Amino acid sequence: MALYKVDDFYSDYKDSFSGHDIKNFDVYADRDDKVGNVKNVLVDEDTGRFRYFIVDTGFWFLGKQVLLPVGLAQVNYEDKQVVVPGLTKQQVENLPEFTEDLRIDNDYEEQVRNIYSPLAPTTGIVGTGYPLLGPGIYDRYPTYYGASGSFRDYEDQLIARRREHSRNIR
Repeated sequence: MALYKVDDFYSDYKDSFSGHDIKNFDVYADRDDKVGNVKNVLVDEDTGRFRYFIVDTGFWFLGKQVLLPVGLAQVNYEDKQVVVPGLTKQQVENLPEFTEDLRIDNDYEEQVRNIYSPLAPTTGIVGTGYPLLGPGIYDRYPTYYGASGSFRDYEDQLIARRREHSRNIR
């Protein structure tokens, strides 16, 4: 299982996103503190589902990039914002840095989930070392990785288009 950038996985991703490019939306802790902007979105190769926003913290932390699980965020298309209720600057500062050549493994994702755990309802799973990466891993953490609302609709449209495209080229 691998994660791909949205434009590498869905070359036409902008066509379904109401004319907006999610990659430039501002990211806010609640609505007051800007913590960066969306640089990209990581997509699960097995399911086509969105898993993380790559957030460039810009002037914060010397331009550090971090991952934000999509399920913790609310996307506001009109204001071109991604809002994370309850997120603090301290949490962002404590997140492990994401780099383009980073191999995302279970340990790395566990670090990310542990930083965000105060924002997610407890499920008894986070911090237990369970499970290893593999098929269905993200389904075990729906609070973190389940897109919702119109962002879920957008994700579903892209998945359907990709399936249709695959059928047409067979």
